[in-house]
Amino acid sequence: MNLKILSLVQLQCLRLMLLLTLIFGLILIVDDGSSIAAQKVGQPGLINPVTADITSSQPQVIQPSVTGLVSTLSDEVEELPAQLIRWSTYWQLCWEAYPEAEAYELQTVLMEGKSPKFKRQSDRCFRIQAASNENQKSQGLLNRDLILLLHKIQLGYRVRAVLDNNRVSEWSQVMAVGATTTSQLNSTNNPS
Repeated sequence: MNLKILSLVQLQCLRLMLLLTLIFGLILIVDDGSSIAAQKVGQPGLINPVTADITSSQPQVIQPSVTGLVSTLSDEVEELPAQLIRWSTYWQLCWEAYPEAEAYELQTVLMEGKSPKFKRQSDRCFRIQAASNENQKSQGLLNRDLILLLHKIQLGYRVRAVLDNNRVSEWSQVMAVGATTTSQLNSTNNPS
């Protein structure tokens, strides 16, 4: 009986976290309008009204964007003593090779906006842990779907190709962490 009460408490806590996250996101979206102009003035590549200086280090953006995005989920379960399990769900995003790409950059997209930092890599797949828990084996992957739903609402990634001569492709569409696609890549799901 205590395990049922504990499960209900955990579920209620996750629901409360989801509600607070949504409220916080709405507050940031509403408040974001007042600070957009101030943010854009300081962005690289835009005209500084004081010095009328254009940053020349901005890469040239070319078409098309990265395509063939496929996102999948995989679970890893470890059995522990006392009928417990420790599990993790990983979200992986893969894409088709971009002609002449030297690397790829991923950008985190949150409810609050896009991260100014990029993760650069040579691989055509990106993998992160999207959910994890430790619980009774009989409970299975407890709250997995709820945790993944939280990520789908809050977190996504987009990717672009990095080319020579300070050129990059357009950004791909944003893929939500925890969401999966049904299409398949032309090659394997773990390209190099």
